Amino acid sequence: MTKKIDGRTAKGLRIKQQVEHDILTAYIDLIRTGIPTPTARETAQRARLSLRVIFKHFRTLSELRFAAISRIETHSRRFHAEPIRYGEPAEQRLEQFIRRQTRMLEIITPFRRAALMVESIDPLVAAAMARARHAAVHEIERALGPTLKLLSPSERRRLVTNLHVVCAWPSWETLRAHHELPLLQARRLVTRMALSILRDAFSHVKKPPTPVPKVACTSSAQ
Repeated sequence: MTKKIDGRTAKGLRIKQQVEHDILTAYIDLIRTGIPTPTARETAQRARLSLRVIFKHFRTLSELRFAAISRIETHSRRFHAEPIRYGEPAEQRLEQFIRRQTRMLEIITPFRRAALMVESIDPLVAAAMARARHAAVHEIERALGPTLKLLSPSERRRLVTNLHVVCAWPSWETLRAHHELPLLQARRLVTRMALSILRDAFSHVKKPPTPVPKVACTSSAQ
């Protein structure tokens, strides 16, 4: 039997959720502004709350950091939520994936930089990053879909691995931050490399013969 929640309890839950939302928003905003590891005091000031309130809702900074990264992780999945049109050529599907992927990478970059600083010492962040890498591989496989069945298991694994290396955040960070390429130029470069990898993987696969179109015969008597 479902336990009923009275009005006072419901109001308390709404207030709790709103305060936690405000804390997370403040923490995320600080990372966006270039502070990779915000302190509790900085978060409290940004959220206009006391330190006591911060630690009432999040016992440790690690817990707060994990909650923030989880929220960004959930938001980033929306970029790949649209259905894949498997009637389109594999190259076109891969290009569409790269457009979605690079838009997402632009948004999550400050958070990936922050995660990189603590991934080796924070198991919760390490687990979140492992999930993100797994999700990236899954999205590549989903974009290519039935086309992958034309390859052997080892060829399939090699193709997806190579595409993941090119399309993952570390490569994007190298292009955007270290080589200072504009967004569109970096995207074009990633697309060219990815398409080259795709074409090379399928270079030995025989394409089905193109059916010869039927030509209507015209009778000379007509």
